[in-house]
Amino acid sequence: MKDKMLKVVNKAEGAEIYITGDIVDDEWGGCLEAWGDPGIGYQWPNDIKKQLADIDDEAPLTIYINSDVGSVPAGVAIANMIARHKGPTTAVVDGWACSIATQIFFAADVRKIPSNAYLMIHKPATCCCGDAHDMEQAIKALDVIQEGLETTYNKVAAEGVTPEAIHQMVEETTWLTGKETSERFQVELLEATQTAACVGGAYKAFKKMPEGIKTVDNSKKPEAPKPQPVADLPQDKNINKVRAEIMLAIMEGELIDEEV
Repeated sequence: MKDKMLKVVNKAEGAEIYITGDIVDDEWGGCLEAWGDPGIGYQWPNDIKKQLADIDDEAPLTIYINSDVGSVPAGVAIANMIARHKGPTTAVVDGWACSIATQIFFAADVRKIPSNAYLMIHKPATCCCGDAHDMEQAIKALDVIQEGLETTYNKVAAEGVTPEAIHQMVEETTWLTGKETSERFQVELLEATQTAACVGGAYKAFKKMPEGIKTVDNSKKPEAPKPQPVADLPQDKNINKVRAEIMLAIMEGELIDEEV
C-alpha cells in the first residue's frame, strides 16, 4: 500500500495515519485498482478499513489530514471508523481540511491545527438530472445531508458559538485559518509548520478561497528543454538543388524503389 496516499505508521506508543488527497466512494477505489491505477491522491473507506485493521484497537491513534474534497458517504464512513477506535484518537491538520475532510477531523477525541493551516466548511453539492420532481428530491436530500454535517460541527463548537452561527458559516462557504478555527471550535492551536501542498485538484473550483492560498499550486514548473538546433544544411547550391529534386521525385512516386 505504499503507493497510496494513506500511510500507517505503527510505533511502540501508538500508530499514525496520513490521509492525503480526495475522498472517494469504495466503487471508485475498486475501479482505480482494476485499471492498475495506484490511487495516488485518493482515499476510500474500504482501503482505510484494511489499514486500520492492522492497528491495535486499544493503542493511541493520530490522524494527519491534508485533503480538499470528497464524497459525503465516504467521508462520513471514514469519520465513523475513527470514532469507533477504542484507543485515544488525535487528528492534526497538516495543510488543510476542507469540505467532507472536516468530518474526519472532528471525529477524533482531540483536534489540533497549526496557525498556518486551514479549514473550510460549505454546503453539500450534487449533480442531478431528471424532471422537476427529481430536482425537488435532490434538494430535500441535500438539506438533510447538510443538517447531519452541521450536527457534527455543533457538537465540537466552541463556547458561545451558536447553531445559527454554524449554519451561516456553512451557507456562506467559510474558510478559517488555524487561529480562527480554534476560536470557533474545540481545537488546539499549534505553531506554524512547513507542510506539503495537497495533491488533490478539486480545490481549484472552491468558492471564496482566501487570496493567500490560491497560489498553493503555483510552484515553479521546470522549463521545457529548448529544442536543439538542427545542423545547417550544406551551403553548396548544387547539393541543395539535387536534394530538392530527389524529394520532389519521391513525392511524385518516381523513385519508390530507388535508394536515395
